Amino acid sequence: MRALVVALIAALVASLAVPAQAATVRLGLFVGNNIGFGDDEPLRHAEREAADLARIFQEMGGLARDRTIVLQGATAEVLRDTVSRLEGQIREIEAQGNEVLLLFYYSGHATHDGLNLRGSTLPMEWLRRWLETSRARIRIAFVDACESGTLARTRGGKPVEAVELSVDDALTATGLAVITSTGPLSVARESDQFGGGVFSRALTTGLRGTADRDGDGVVSLEEAYEHAFAETVIGTASASSGVQRPEYRKELSGVGQVVLTRIGEGAAGLVLPEELEGVYTVVSVADGRVVARLEKEPGASRRLSLPTGRYLVRKVRKEDVLVAELDLVWGGDRWLDDTQMAVLPLGDPLTRGSPWSLRPVMVSFRGTGSSPAADANPGHGGAEIAVRVRILPTLGITFGGGYERGGKWAFTGRLQTGIARGMLGVLGERRFNRVDVQFGAGVEALVIRQIFQFTEPGERNRIDGTEQRFTQFTAGPYVQAGVHIPVGPVVGLEFGARAVFYPVDVDFQRSFFVMGQAYAGVGFRFGGKKLGGASKATSRRAP
Repeated sequence: MRALVVALIAALVASLAVPAQAATVRLGLFVGNNIGFGDDEPLRHAEREAADLARIFQEMGGLARDRTIVLQGATAEVLRDTVSRLEGQIREIEAQGNEVLLLFYYSGHATHDGLNLRGSTLPMEWLRRWLETSRARIRIAFVDACESGTLARTRGGKPVEAVELSVDDALTATGLAVITSTGPLSVARESDQFGGGVFSRALTTGLRGTADRDGDGVVSLEEAYEHAFAETVIGTASASSGVQRPEYRKELSGVGQVVLTRIGEGAAGLVLPEELEGVYTVVSVADGRVVARLEKEPGASRRLSLPTGRYLVRKVRKEDVLVAELDLVWGGDRWLDDTQMAVLPLGDPLTRGSPWSLRPVMVSFRGTGSSPAADANPGHGGAEIAVRVRILPTLGITFGGGYERGGKWAFTGRLQTGIARGMLGVLGERRFNRVDVQFGAGVEALVIRQIFQFTEPGERNRIDGTEQRFTQFTAGPYVQAGVHIPVGPVVGLEFGARAVFYPVDVDFQRSFFVMGQAYAGVGFRFGGKKLGGASKATSRRAP
């Protein structure tokens, strides 16, 4: 027994003597500024890009929300103060025996002198000195701005030699890596088609999985740069002001690889099988932005991690274009094959804003409830069917009908009402990532049938067998609003309400009423239709 106790104590002492492995803590500072300095033309997407990239690292890059700082529209003074607080956090983390990997991103205006931040300038030399001297063991910076290549050069103006080094989460190395969107004297461009800077869009799609060339399920620093470089050059090859070429500065020492994102951690995914080949472009249904561009080679399946939402996937071939609609509203993976895609004539079928749907016919089955048709009448409940046929990208013709019944007891009898309805109108639709907002107007015809059954004298709820029947036809305009929430590729939940204004005869006098109608049910999308044309606008990030 004594020997056992001694052995346990020895094991405990030995375990305490082994130093605990330092944990890696990731910190992120993401800065976006649409407004620069002086004559800088306002940008449209820079501030949103900062939030987008922060979200990617939170979803896929192991970056905790409480370790993420997003600055939008900040001044140089605010950025300096934020950096000072960030360095304080780094010292606290190191004091706990942990190591820090720092991520920095900037999207906005700049010159070779510095970053232009809402009427102020942060000197490029100050930014370089901070990145080079920060206490974080590894610093990785992405800068999308004009002349940002100045940051990727040493003080002597010579490029840093690329070395075959990188690090993983164990931080077996130390140093700095800077990826910039341009060279020292070049402009950076933003595009409405890409929904932001050409470089930033290439970087974000790469981090979501398109940069994973070796298929190991992670995107490394090297892969992210190579993908961003290739896509930026391709995206600006036809620009009159010249090709935009990102630059890369590395001062790292160690072994392993920098893991920026892990594809398997995404909430939803598009999977392309092994046999597929070609370039697949993924476009957000919500706003028409290109969110990913994946070049697929046969021999290995590819997975692209995406935010939950709805997308159109396009593949351009020599003779035609393949297009498919993809629902990832509720997460999960969707496998896509060329045989599942619609074949369209050559041209860009993806409009910016609300694109044509590949399923332009929608059939809905709903339960309904309505307010009384006239004073002293009962409310009603029933069902309806509605059909919508798309005639424009965001507008369709809708028609349908339904039937409702209701009853109530009065002092002298029971009133039962049945209402048959028919509708014809137009219905607009705005499609977002997770919901379709619908709004419309039209004409509704009503056939109202009333049956009044008399009770026996002194018996409140006992029918005596006599009754009166009244039937009248009326019609009037209606307005409608509702939502369609996709729960699968063709089916969705529907909720909404409409108001109908109509005349009816009450006690032989014409009166006007407003009937409120609520509905809930399921809607199914069917059919196929050619998509609309394209629109594109390109602007430069002026220095």
